[in-house]
Amino acid sequence: MQRNIFALCAAMMTVVSVSEISLAAPSPAPAANAAEAADTTGTIEEITVTAEKITKDLQKTALSITVLTAESLDQANIASAKDLNSTAPGLLANSTPSNPLALSIRGAGYQGIENNSAQPGVSFNQNGVYISSPTSLNANFLDVAQIEVLRGPQGTVLGQNSDGGAINVTTVRPVLGAFSGYAEASGGTYAYDRVKFAVNVPVGDTIAVRVAFQQEKHDGYTKADGVPGQPNYQLGNENSYNGRVDALWKPTDQLTVELWGEFYTNDANGEAFKNIYDPNPDPYRVTQDFPSKLHEASDIGAANIAYQFDWATARLITSYQRGKLDAPEDLDKLDFANGIKVFGVHDIDEINSREGHSKTEEFDLTSNPGGTFDWIAGIFAIQQAYDETVLEYQYTNPNAVLPPSVASPGAVFATGALAFESIDTQRLNSTSVYGQGTYHFSDRLRFTAGVRGTKDQQDGLVAVFFNPAVDLKADYRALTGKAVLEYDVAAHSTVYGMWSSGIKPGGTNLNPGATVVPTVFAPEKNGAFEVGSKNEFLDEKLRLNMAAFYNHYKDFQVDSEDPIPFKGGQTNIGDVRTYGFETEMTALLPYYFRVDANASLMGGKVESHQQLLDPETAQLINKNDGGAFAGSDLTDRFNAFYSPSSQIYGRTPPEVPSFAANVGISQGMHFDNGGVLTSHLKYSFRNTYFFRVYDNPATDVVPVLRQWDLDFDYLFPSKNAHIDLLVKNLTNTASVQSRYTDNFGVGAVSNYYVPPRLFILRVGMSF
Repeated sequence: MQRNIFALCAAMMTVVSVSEISLAAPSPAPAANAAEAADTTGTIEEITVTAEKITKDLQKTALSITVLTAESLDQANIASAKDLNSTAPGLLANSTPSNPLALSIRGAGYQGIENNSAQPGVSFNQNGVYISSPTSLNANFLDVAQIEVLRGPQGTVLGQNSDGGAINVTTVRPVLGAFSGYAEASGGTYAYDRVKFAVNVPVGDTIAVRVAFQQEKHDGYTKADGVPGQPNYQLGNENSYNGRVDALWKPTDQLTVELWGEFYTNDANGEAFKNIYDPNPDPYRVTQDFPSKLHEASDIGAANIAYQFDWATARLITSYQRGKLDAPEDLDKLDFANGIKVFGVHDIDEINSREGHSKTEEFDLTSNPGGTFDWIAGIFAIQQAYDETVLEYQYTNPNAVLPPSVASPGAVFATGALAFESIDTQRLNSTSVYGQGTYHFSDRLRFTAGVRGTKDQQDGLVAVFFNPAVDLKADYRALTGKAVLEYDVAAHSTVYGMWSSGIKPGGTNLNPGATVVPTVFAPEKNGAFEVGSKNEFLDEKLRLNMAAFYNHYKDFQVDSEDPIPFKGGQTNIGDVRTYGFETEMTALLPYYFRVDANASLMGGKVESHQQLLDPETAQLINKNDGGAFAGSDLTDRFNAFYSPSSQIYGRTPPEVPSFAANVGISQGMHFDNGGVLTSHLKYSFRNTYFFRVYDNPATDVVPVLRQWDLDFDYLFPSKNAHIDLLVKNLTNTASVQSRYTDNFGVGAVSNYYVPPRLFILRVGMSF
């Protein structure tokens, strides 16, 4: 590690020397005196968003939105969606050991992460395309221009209906008539290595092509001690590649045709999760003895065709997507001895594979801006198919042999009992029709109303324990919408009140024969109220946005255990409420200081009088009774389900931290030679919260997160080259970034820790 640090410092000194940076005469600003320097802070940059498919000023958009620019993403080294954790008020990005990323906003998330039929509560969109495969969310960001985090139900104009919010990613698009691009290389501790480039190439007057590519590698931050023949087995490493080709054709002023294709692949070991009962006190050492593997792949091809009429713009967006995940893993995250001690068995997923294919089609008409009445209307359709295979072993005999697999060819492990086997195919066909309009009563008063009708059909063929497949169907129709009244109280101050609704689709479980957990679970619907205020003060040097919200969920989806072993899955809670207050602030101060901050306060309550069996309770019963279906196991599980402790009324909904905040301060030092050194220090805090609805203090409380990050960026006088030094987790604090409770198997609870202190040196140039 020291050798890497010295190499980074030497590289930095070399670049600085070659570039002949004159640091002898720095000045806080190019001004002649302090008073003049205090006046050179300018105004806060204007930010435009396309949150609802219409380009608008952020401050005139009656919606809670956090915008992350390309600069802020690089500054924080946000490489993928999982790094968005707590970057916006109410946003959590929960990593999982062998499943897709789980995003949640204001408590609406993705509790059914292990169920191919379940859908996320936060939709993810790129360049107007709904990214339907949750495995594609694991892909790294590439050549991104801007990310918008929309908070609250999105049940009108966006592609897929969602009840929590949406994340819209916009990449850098091709530009006609310009040859430009950039190249960048990064190196750091833990053998961190990233190379990326992008180039924009004009082809004649009407065609431009942009090509972007990125390779990223690093060693694992966590080591597994128990893997036979492989001491210090790395977990959480990366070996990924992703690229994109984006072609623009604009033969006339009216017609625009854009075609783009993207791929991502990552072959590594399993994610770095540590069982909360692992006896090793080091957060970055685990006793795991199974060599988990991870293969991720995502391919997207899309077309965006727009035609400008005199009265409106017609747009067609179509895509084909493929996502694949193979992740055999150590389900209990322990070695054999500790697995037996904690759970009574050692739990291994020998095969854990899923692959999905989907097609999306969307057509909309948008009125030309500037009229008294602005409107948009459209239709959205998606066809999605997912295939999944699972083969799980739970064993107690240390002398038995685990069958060889792709993950561990020839490895010898104890087995003896096949715990679970399933092959299932899930199909989703969804169609929505939507419309939304804004009427301008005056230059200061506006009213917006929208409606969306959705029809979903789910079809699941489920074969469990080698039995014949059972056909499960889930069909529903829903009507969602929004109504917003907004008023400009001043030139730079807007207030608004909004009601909106959205849904998370229902689906089917892998549990034929269950007694209390349904085989078909209902859609989750959120009816939300929000009031907000967006303001700029002090000659646009202070931006302050605030919002208060109240969510009312019907049929809130959570995971639950059935009294019959291996029959658990998604179930619905009839009535759940969450509420909160959020604020975001940007301030420009004298001498090129800048402060960016956000904070959220949240709470909630389960209002339903309802019994749910905690999978942790069920697993403890299994252990104490000698295993599933042994002794009085079934009787004890039924008794636990009907006991007072299984009543969930009054509990706190999952993923609702009571308080979270981010504060960043930066300063730009301007040198006489024209170079600029920007320093940025950021502190993130997130209070404890319950990861599941059971509110078990031993397993469900996610600890407090605290993290300091520091970075320096030097922009050369030519303004086309830069050198950066980033220090992630400056204080080397082992905070828990997220927690994961396995919904199946032994219900292992494990923590995903913030990676240890990481130094990254980055050199880049543009042309």
